[in-house]
Amino acid sequence: MISERLKVLLNELKISQRQFAHKINLDPGYFSKILHGKVTPPQRILLLIENVFHVSKQWLEEGKGNIFTTQDVSCTKNQVLDSINSLTDEQVYAVSAFIRYLTEDNSK
Repeated sequence: MISERLKVLLNELKISQRQFAHKINLDPGYFSKILHGKVTPPQRILLLIENVFHVSKQWLEEGKGNIFTTQDVSCTKNQVLDSINSLTDEQVYAVSAFIRYLTEDNSK
């Protein structure tokens, strides 16, 4: 059932129902009805979930296969990459500098 898979997805993403709903521009109350199996989500909502959270369509609809479509990128990395879109240019520069620092060869 899609509602049960959405609960698994929330757990995997480590976010609340409200955060999840806001990320796909959905009313949290309506999303709660979906989670409790009171409402079947329309295809447009499933498509948003697939695109925003990189969820496999087959897993979401049928429970088969892997949860995420990007198998070489972890969920945490996806969340970091998604967060970058909300940063200012100055913040992106700071993050970039920090990443360069982390990846430098410090054995010199």
